[in-house]
Amino acid sequence: MRPGEARVRVVAEDWRSITYEAEFVQSNGERVVRRYQCALPKVIALRRLRATYIVGLWHEVNGASCNHVRQVVSPVLTSGDEAARGDVVLVARALVETERRTVCGATADSLRVYAVERAVDWQAL
Repeated sequence: MRPGEARVRVVAEDWRSITYEAEFVQSNGERVVRRYQCALPKVIALRRLRATYIVGLWHEVNGASCNHVRQVVSPVLTSGDEAARGDVVLVARALVETERRTVCGATADSLRVYAVERAVDWQAL
């Protein structure tokens, strides 16, 4: 990356906000990283809340069960429930593999689904 150029990526998101990370190199060669959280307008946030699912996944590690839970916003807000459920499972599997593979060996192929529920309907036990 050359001085003056910036690289921006999404580092976190939920139904209320999106967090971006900007990385750039100053003219003196110093690398700078900044995070910006952008709150979404209420109408969009509520639409995203209705499209947010809680996904529970598990896999076996050395004879034990390893569980992972992710909150995922459907990538297509206008999808029907069945299509959205399939989409959020794919996203959750990819997130878990990316975040946890080096820790517990989770891969998209090894993860099994035990729960997919709309966040607005979810209740802790």
